[in-house]
Amino acid sequence: MTPATADPRELVRRVAVASDWSVEETSKDQWAITVVIDPLRKQKVSVRFGKQDAAGHELICFDTRCGPAMEENAMTLLRYNSTLVHGAFAIESSAASEHLVLRSNQLSETADALEITRSIKAIAWQADEIEQRLLGSDSE
Repeated sequence: MTPATADPRELVRRVAVASDWSVEETSKDQWAITVVIDPLRKQKVSVRFGKQDAAGHELICFDTRCGPAMEENAMTLLRYNSTLVHGAFAIESSAASEHLVLRSNQLSETADALEITRSIKAIAWQADEIEQRLLGSDSE
């Protein structure tokens, strides 16, 4: 399968523009896309370029924070992972704390606009739902 464009950044940019999502290019290899869930809720999806899988294939990585990592939610989230079509829950560590994220990866060489759109929408919506259940608020 040939991608719609040789540049994964251009493909993601076209998806964001077509979907009316705002894009903040924080660096060459990391962007923040804001997805409006409803008039009162939004979710920020981080897009990372240049990562590779174990076989050396370039990835487009999507993730969004759902709140702080809490051990008491681990089993519930692992069970929920088995029902997700796009993405899986994971823990992301920073210098200050650990966060619960919903993450999805795609191979750059086979990525297409429809699959990127589906992935971003799905993880944004699912993360917002979990954020609402766990925190009762919209933090991202």
